[in-house]
Amino acid sequence: MIETPDGLHTMNFVCFLTTFTFIFVFGLMIWERIPRMYLAIFGAVLTLVWGVFDIQEAISFVNWETIGFLLGMFLLIEILVESGFFRWLALNIAGKLKYDPLKILIFFPAVSFVLAAFMGSITVMAFLAVVTLELSRLLKFDPAPVVVSEVVMANIGGSATIMGDPPNIILGTVLGFNFNDFLLHNGPIAILSGAVALGVSFLMNKKSFSAPVQPAALEGIKNIAPGTQIKDSYLLTCGLIGMGFALFFLITKPWLNELGIPIYISTASLLPAFFILALGGKRIYQHHFMRKIDAETIMFFIGLFILIGALEKRFIIQSTADFLASWFKTSAGFITAIFWGSGIISALVDNVPLVMAMTVIIKQSVAAQIVSGAGILVWAVSLAVDLGGNLTPIGASANVVAYALLEKSHVKVGWVRWLKLALPQGLAALLVSYAGVMLKLHLKFF
Repeated sequence: MIETPDGLHTMNFVCFLTTFTFIFVFGLMIWERIPRMYLAIFGAVLTLVWGVFDIQEAISFVNWETIGFLLGMFLLIEILVESGFFRWLALNIAGKLKYDPLKILIFFPAVSFVLAAFMGSITVMAFLAVVTLELSRLLKFDPAPVVVSEVVMANIGGSATIMGDPPNIILGTVLGFNFNDFLLHNGPIAILSGAVALGVSFLMNKKSFSAPVQPAALEGIKNIAPGTQIKDSYLLTCGLIGMGFALFFLITKPWLNELGIPIYISTASLLPAFFILALGGKRIYQHHFMRKIDAETIMFFIGLFILIGALEKRFIIQSTADFLASWFKTSAGFITAIFWGSGIISALVDNVPLVMAMTVIIKQSVAAQIVSGAGILVWAVSLAVDLGGNLTPIGASANVVAYALLEKSHVKVGWVRWLKLALPQGLAALLVSYAGVMLKLHLKFF
């Protein structure tokens, strides 16, 4: 079908409106005077008004796997919160770390890195951030630097394996790379990048976290027996069993699927959560857990997926990536453009559609012999989008979850403070990763 001049003009005008809507909504999010949920939904509705797509197609751009997974995890976490589990866990960890906030600043992000490589960054942050917030209440320290560092390390850790983050799954399945490939090529770079990011966080926050805990607070926490914090042992049992099944399904999902047992990321958390809610009895029903979930975060995700879907539908993401790549013709220059272009764009938009666009660019660049193999571009894109997501509160799903948990606990972060805390760590990690990718290119090890 040949587009008429009027048709092309209309298409270009819709592209302009779509881009303007995203920039406008994004700017209002940074301004922070309007709740981000309303802004995301407003932006999504505007894309329908501009005729980017109809309501059915807009809904198809929502990643319902993510939405379902978050709903299930929020429910399981609420059950554990109500039981007193996180407060019990926080007291035990505080004792093991000698009630030292500086050790918490190092220990928790390091744990986040390791867990995210195998469980996914959203799962890790949904659990770890709650424990951190409980510890901060008990020891009277500011949780924001710890939680932000946990997010940064979770996103870096997620880059180390094919199961650690959705972009890696897409790159691996579409372009033919497996678990061992990611572990061999991304793993060492991720470890080094994580160590540097953690060092930056330590240097940034060392002074404020070195102050001794107030004697009254320290004496008070030592006098609290962890076991006394369990409010309902039945809820605790249900919550732990449900969370255990969710983690089991997430870890064994590839093998279960091979055996013909279809397990999706969403059902991994939804199945145990709703099994407990449906069959848990009156002691579960009386808590009305569905009323306690973070509906604002879920609605924010839905609006954001539609808004980003509009950019994808109009090929704005792919056109931007193509434009960046066209600046450079040598392998080193092309990889540099791909790495930093992907990293910067992933700080502003969801990395799943971005990676989908990048797989096309990788195939085209290999066919055009701009690079000698797809491997080096896969590692560059994977590291760039995973680590680039650290730079803003909406750059990755783990960021959104952590940001929402901080706000729900009345810890004011805001875009400006997030950038102050995350940018130095995120940029340091990106620089180390870029150096690692360039070294691999030089050694032809990809």
